[in-house]
Amino acid sequence: MTGTLFDPTVSPEEEAVAFAPRPTRLEGLRLGLVDNTKTNADVIIRRIAARLEAQYGIRTTHYDVKVSPAHGVTEEAIAALKARTDFVIAGVGD
Repeated sequence: MTGTLFDPTVSPEEEAVAFAPRPTRLEGLRLGLVDNTKTNADVIIRRIAARLEAQYGIRTTHYDVKVSPAHGVTEEAIAALKARTDFVIAGVGD
């Protein structure tokens, strides 16, 4: 068995993180939803999407369902989310 060992006696190396640009307004943006398949994840993210649509005119333009909570989002889904959406909400459920 292999694993990663972290040494708490040394200082961590700092790394710069480039965050995605944040929109200044929500009106008219395109929303992507990622359902992780946990119980109620789909219900929660769809309700959030409906409220955003009603309040800001946001449109859900991509909906992805992961294989399981333990799996990552597929490369194909990531490409679709990048191409079709302005921001993404991921459901966690339970």
